[in-house]
Amino acid sequence: MSKMNTVRGFQVKPQIWYGIGSLKKLADFHFNKVCIVTDEGMVKFGLLDMVTDVLDEAGVTYHIFDDVKPNPTSDIVEKGVAHMLTQRPQALIALGGGSSIDTAKGIIYYTNNFKQIFLDPQLVQNPHFIAIPTTAGTGSEVTDYAVITDVDTGTKIPLSESMMMPDTAILDPTLIESVPAGATAATGMDVLTHAIEAYVSTGNNPFSRCYSSKATELVCKSLKACYDDGHDLESKASMQIASTMAGIAFNSAGLGMAHAIAHTIGAQYHLPHGLACAIALPYVIAYNGIDERAEYLYGRLLHALGIHKDEGRTASATFVRMIVKLMKSMDLPLCLDESRSDTSDYDEVRSTLIKKAMADATLKTNPVQPSEEDMGKILDLVCHGVF
Repeated sequence: MSKMNTVRGFQVKPQIWYGIGSLKKLADFHFNKVCIVTDEGMVKFGLLDMVTDVLDEAGVTYHIFDDVKPNPTSDIVEKGVAHMLTQRPQALIALGGGSSIDTAKGIIYYTNNFKQIFLDPQLVQNPHFIAIPTTAGTGSEVTDYAVITDVDTGTKIPLSESMMMPDTAILDPTLIESVPAGATAATGMDVLTHAIEAYVSTGNNPFSRCYSSKATELVCKSLKACYDDGHDLESKASMQIASTMAGIAFNSAGLGMAHAIAHTIGAQYHLPHGLACAIALPYVIAYNGIDERAEYLYGRLLHALGIHKDEGRTASATFVRMIVKLMKSMDLPLCLDESRSDTSDYDEVRSTLIKKAMADATLKTNPVQPSEEDMGKILDLVCHGVF
């Protein structure tokens, strides 16, 4: 049966401003009062000043909520809701990485729900939501998804509502100019993982594949250049665009096993998410290559990049070779044992890691559904390596 016999949707949002100096677009909205959701690092390193300088010049009153911490928690979101209800801003600006943007999404979600208790839902108006990422990695500025951790139980609460999609995203490469090389490499590999997983996902579609393909191309072209020269703003801008495109793709198509494993090992061994994705990606691509459809899609993606399969190798094996080469060029570890993680408890927690990875929501759209035995074998490789 033709895929066109099934009605599907694809949303293109938000409005995106990009390029050097795009932060100045904040003055064009003519807001009177805004709330800025950010973290102490943005204050410490002067990135917040780059935003407030524009607002000051435009005569905009602002309130700063800088309580954001990594891995957003319910208590921080509750504090943010209180700020929203008392300050009543016209706009909410999220400045930072995925944690700041996800915290802002949680604040909007719970503020909206609170208002609906007392008001007719049709009378509830959300503030204009502006996302300003300071990393090129998560793609949170173009997704309607966030994960908030319940501070009492430790349970991760996935939220997905259209109201959490930013109305505007601003991609100014000057905001990521000071990101250290190691973080640039890790977040860039997160982009690549988003792009490749969305491309071969069982939820892929013609629109998502276009965004995935271009995002992969931009990463292959620009990530190493960003790593080598943090002041290369052209490459930085390309990585920002790649991150956003990959975010648009996976928001529609879903992700896969690399993210399921990254979420699991990241939580267990306290790895940055991008680094966890980087370690898992080659092993997952090698495994997915057993699937005829996935192998075909890897081949199509190589073709879109203008790359031929390595002689005598499959498309998936060619991708693995390329990714491993890229990781080595940026001094990224190829397994947990090569990282700074203490994996002495691996054998003890192995069965728990398998169950958590198998239960992760991102696994649902992986092109191959692994058995627990297969997942264990892949986790062994992720821990101890083979490349």
